[in-house]
Amino acid sequence: MPVYHIALFKLKEDADPKKVREWQDLACGMVGQVPGLLDLQAAPPLELTAPMAKGFDMGVVVVLDYLESLATFFTHPSHDEVNALYEQVCDHSSTLGYDIEF
Repeated sequence: MPVYHIALFKLKEDADPKKVREWQDLACGMVGQVPGLLDLQAAPPLELTAPMAKGFDMGVVVVLDYLESLATFFTHPSHDEVNALYEQVCDHSSTLGYDIEF
């Protein structure tokens, strides 16, 4: 069964917009590199629903083929690269993650 990993992030107040875009692009670029990773989308909330986002500035939806691929996703070297940029642009004390299998 596919697994959906959803994460919400709050950007640092002084986050460089170019670095944020680089982080998004690098994250989306993991598709095709990580075994079992079917899709990854990273984007800010839609304008219509941004007021309900409770301060979260960015979200990712990751689609993996099976539950076992979740561990592969988090330990893959390309995730380390994405995480390095995450540390630069995100307030890591305010990250929210949620995984669903269906």
